[in-house]
Amino acid sequence: MRHPLRRFPQSRRGTAAIEFALIIPVMLLFMAGTVECGRAFQAYRAVNQLASRYASTWADCSDSPAGTCNTQLATYAATAAIQNLVPQLAPANITLRMLQVSITSGVATTIYATPSGATLTANELAIAQNAIASGQTGVVVTVTYTHNLIFFQSLMNPILGASRTFSFTVAQDKS
Repeated sequence: MRHPLRRFPQSRRGTAAIEFALIIPVMLLFMAGTVECGRAFQAYRAVNQLASRYASTWADCSDSPAGTCNTQLATYAATAAIQNLVPQLAPANITLRMLQVSITSGVATTIYATPSGATLTANELAIAQNAIASGQTGVVVTVTYTHNLIFFQSLMNPILGASRTFSFTVAQDKS
């Protein structure tokens, strides 16, 4: 009878279990990464969709009687309206900025804004000046969303940082 340690290198028992134990963590990591990438892409698309829909819908608002567009603006900013349009996004993670502006000689004058008192950022002003003709009125909608991870949050949040925040700005001429 041979010693068990001498037989160990020739034995094939347990090889599959060892290979499985080595491969499964890598496979789980790839699967979790694929799910997270899909969720992030879905959130990015939803942010773009929300900004585009709000801009095109609000641009069609005629302010007759005066204040109608401001009332419509309050309706759009409500959490229930956002949840109906993009249910895959968490409303608590959404920041919505909507401004109706008038452009005259490159200078923007805010007519309506949410949040109240908001003014155009430098990026929004540049987008508005490209999309809205001088002497015209238009809308600028910016949606920002911070995406939350499902898998490996404590490991990935410090690495990904700001890349989990999606922002999209749309400016449209009022018809």
